Amino acid sequence: MSDTPSFEHATILVVEDARIMRHLMGRYLRQCGFTSVLEATNGVEALEVLRAQPVDLVILDILMPEMDGYETLAAIRADEGLRRIPVIMITSVDDIESVARCIEMGAEDYMPKMFNPILLKCRINACLERRYWKEKALATGA
Repeated sequence: MSDTPSFEHATILVVEDARIMRHLMGRYLRQCGFTSVLEATNGVEALEVLRAQPVDLVILDILMPEMDGYETLAAIRADEGLRRIPVIMITSVDDIESVARCIEMGAEDYMPKMFNPILLKCRINACLERRYWKEKALATGA
C-alpha cells in the first residue's frame, strides 16, 4: 500500500481569461473531486491569489491580456515562495516552439485547450504526486 496521499483537497488555481472556459474547467475539476478550485482572469490576478493563500497547482493559459502566461510563469518561477508550485500550461496555441518554451521556463506539463478530461485529471494527479515526493525529500534531507 502506498503512502501517497489523496489529492482531492489540493487547491488548484485556474488562470484563464475566457469566462466560459474558466468556469467549464472549474466545474470539471470539481466534478473530478477537487474540492478547492480558485479562478483568476489574468496573470496579475493569479499572482495576487498565489501570494495571498496556499495553492498546490496552477493551470495557466498562455494568451491573456495584461500579463500573458509566459510572463506569469516567469514571475512564478522567479518568486522564492512560489517557484515549487507545479504549473500546467493549457492553451489554444498549438506549436512545438510554444511547448518547448513553456517546459524550458519550468512548466510541469502542457496541454491543448480542448483537453481530454481524463488526461487532464491524470496529469494533475501526476504533478501533485511529484510535488508531494519532492517536498517529502526536501523535508527529510534526502
